[in-house]
Amino acid sequence: MKKQHGIHWRMPTAMISCFLIGLGLAIGHHFHYYSLDGTRVGNQSKQEWALRIGTGLAFLTKTFLTTAVGIACIQNFWWIIRLKPVRLSTLDSMFDIRGSIFNFFDLHIWLRGPNVAVLGLISWLIPLVTVITPSTLSVESSVQGTISERPIPIMDYEFNKYTTRTQGGLGGATQSLDRQLLNSVIHGSILNVPAPAPNASYTLDFFGPHIQCQNASDYVNNTVNQYLLDKNRLRTNYVAFVSSANLTADLDSLLYGDSTTWYWHDVNATDYAAKLIIAAYDQAPVRSVVECAMYNASYTVDFDFNLGEQNVQIVNRTVLNRVLPVTELFEPPVPANQNELFGYTAIMTALNEILVGTCFTWPENCVETQIFSTSLANSKELWPMVYGSDVPAPTDLPPLAQVAAQMGENITLSFFGNSYFLQNSSQSQPINVTFYENDTYYLYSQKNLLIAYGVAVFVSLLCVMAGLLTMWDNGVAFTDSFSTILRATRNKKFDEIVPEDSTTGSDPPPEALSKTQVQWVPANDRDDTVAGLKPLSGIAEPEKPETRSPVSPISFSNRIWERKTYQPAVSRADTSPDGFI
Repeated sequence: MKKQHGIHWRMPTAMISCFLIGLGLAIGHHFHYYSLDGTRVGNQSKQEWALRIGTGLAFLTKTFLTTAVGIACIQNFWWIIRLKPVRLSTLDSMFDIRGSIFNFFDLHIWLRGPNVAVLGLISWLIPLVTVITPSTLSVESSVQGTISERPIPIMDYEFNKYTTRTQGGLGGATQSLDRQLLNSVIHGSILNVPAPAPNASYTLDFFGPHIQCQNASDYVNNTVNQYLLDKNRLRTNYVAFVSSANLTADLDSLLYGDSTTWYWHDVNATDYAAKLIIAAYDQAPVRSVVECAMYNASYTVDFDFNLGEQNVQIVNRTVLNRVLPVTELFEPPVPANQNELFGYTAIMTALNEILVGTCFTWPENCVETQIFSTSLANSKELWPMVYGSDVPAPTDLPPLAQVAAQMGENITLSFFGNSYFLQNSSQSQPINVTFYENDTYYLYSQKNLLIAYGVAVFVSLLCVMAGLLTMWDNGVAFTDSFSTILRATRNKKFDEIVPEDSTTGSDPPPEALSKTQVQWVPANDRDDTVAGLKPLSGIAEPEKPETRSPVSPISFSNRIWERKTYQPAVSRADTSPDGFI
């Protein structure tokens, strides 16, 4: 019969191929997740398939790597029983080390075959990559901004929107403008501006009115306070009027005459002419005096909308020039900015109608003014007039000048919340608007995946190398198939040590049989002994290393793997049913 010589190509090829395929699948898993990193999750089906593919790649990687380690474990198993006698119970634990985790509790397997135990433990631990690596792909919600042009309107100074016309020329502010300013000063904040999208932002540059309110000059402050003191007007808590060139005449007209009519006499005579003067008690008998005037200014304003909630911030405001009130229609040639001048005048007139007047402590009443309906009532000077002196004022109440300055800003920016005072879409200039979309994106933690696969592949490589070394030392390759066991146990002495009532193979085996030592022996032509496992004795013997002259090329200093004298069976292996491969 033809005899087999050397290592058949199937097992080393299978072991190396499984390792290389597992390595390729691990690399493919990495690039699959890498291609998804930072991309939109999309619908549920796409997310499910992304996770299915990742989990499948992890499972296949585990399968091929554990197969490669398993083949190496088989070669080490047969290498151990070729070197030293081993009890059948220990042989059972080593043979089934990859099938049952309870075999690791057999102490003898760590003493007689630690290489098999370690390789078996690795085959149990490699599947952990199926837990770690799929979880390296997660999802997170983030906001991404895209920029596109949108027409954003600015203020439109069409005459009829701001100013009425009478037979004599200019009239007052329109009812729409009165309502707009009253709405703004009552709320004390910027009115809601229409958002181009629930989440969007843009920066707008424009020219617009600026009602500048600040502490009055020393002359105005001293003149107003001294006048009210001289006139014994201690009960007058609040005074607001539009000044001309003569402050005393203005106060006389307000307190003793008709306060509803203003005459713009000599508006160029002094700096304070045509300004709104407001005086309110700070500490009696001294009053805080604030002056407000209309200016033209250039604005740079950021409009930011988050889920429809607006945040409007003035980035830059440059005051260009004072705008004096226009009292009559222009004669030809008409200035190019006449509508803006009419509109600015009407805005200041509407504000004056709200604030001008007086308030008294006794009896408590106000004349002509709506001051307590405005945000100015939340200043520290006006708080006692609203809530009484018995109610302590909050310590963080701002002064009148600060509240008035904020009121001026709110009036201008609130016009963007009313489309009536804005340009139509055909007049609006397109500007860049950033739209923010809250979406879900893949997040790939590639460091964790590479570490997990790196450890698994490196350990598997060491196992494959150990399998190749033991395969070379054995001279042949082995599998864990039933036919391998059948051919390796052709020795007749097995029939002598197995009791008749144990031939069914049921668990557990007889104790005496479990303690029987076996060892692989080569074929012997002189006594017709076939190669394979041979029971050494019917009585249990202590498991100790045999002492023979070493010829095996593999040696370890811990005396567990030892060199043994044996003749390689590959030269005498027979392919007949009684042979052993």
